[in-house]
Amino acid sequence: MRLRVLPREIGGGVLNASHSSTARVDRGRRSSVGSETLFRVEEGVPDADTFLSLRAKAGMRTRSREGSAKGLGQELFSVLLRLEDSDDIVGMGRVIGDGGTIFVICDMLVIEEFQRNGGGTIIMNALMEYLLREAPPKSYINLMADVDGFYERWGFVPSLPRSRGMVLSP
Repeated sequence: MRLRVLPREIGGGVLNASHSSTARVDRGRRSSVGSETLFRVEEGVPDADTFLSLRAKAGMRTRSREGSAKGLGQELFSVLLRLEDSDDIVGMGRVIGDGGTIFVICDMLVIEEFQRNGGGTIIMNALMEYLLREAPPKSYINLMADVDGFYERWGFVPSLPRSRGMVLSP
């Protein structure tokens, strides 16, 4: 099922999706290689090798194959961004958590060749639609962002000074 992308006000941000696990961008965009691209997003989980390849092509830190194989498939929700014309996977996003009180958006990526063509927005729209449908009131929904100015349109704000994200350093 395909849907038109329509803006809707969501708590200070804008969500551009309707209830569906598949969305299509109705406008063509030019990629950095010059070809017209149309994306579609579908619910799905990549295998470990595809996941690791996507992370590398998006310029993200590597993960172990063992950890990837163990973790993929355990998420609450996951989408894949595909090229309309070739069906190639060029992006993804996942929601992990306990399904009741905490939801974490992670592994948000679009490979470098197709960044800045609307794919990240399509992925986030699908993830936010899932969260709006499934997350109970007062759930803690968070993400670790390394892209300034992107996630704010969905209502995300820096957690400082009330709290700060931390990672375990190896």
